[in-house]
Amino acid sequence: MGEFDVERVLVDTGSTVNVLFWQTLEKMGITPEQVKPETRMLTGYDGIVKMSMGNVKLQVCAGGVTRKTKFVVVDAPPIYNAILGSPWIYAMQAVPSTYHLCLKFPSQTEICMLYSDQRMARTCSIIEKKQRKNQDA
Repeated sequence: MGEFDVERVLVDTGSTVNVLFWQTLEKMGITPEQVKPETRMLTGYDGIVKMSMGNVKLQVCAGGVTRKTKFVVVDAPPIYNAILGSPWIYAMQAVPSTYHLCLKFPSQTEICMLYSDQRMARTCSIIEKKQRKNQDA
């Protein structure tokens, strides 16, 4: 994304927006002035409503295919660094398979396949459990 390799990215077929977390943007060196202010209410999978900080557009490269992608910026403790939702999936003409834990999409010359990283998925699960434990305390 942009000039950076971003790990811990969730491809979420149920998300109607692409989400980027403020902590990730800070690590990328993006300043608040580069975020277009536009608040929006977002409801997470846990039912909690959060207000967005605004929007930012970044180039996202996957498998050699690059698309300019609009992200909603959220200031919340991140489990993932980014969530690529249905707008990105559609723009990539991608076909996600939760069963095979992969994503297929066309490039100029071939069909690309990206596979998930099971170790990273476990790491995200541990982060989520720790966050939930801290919220309950």
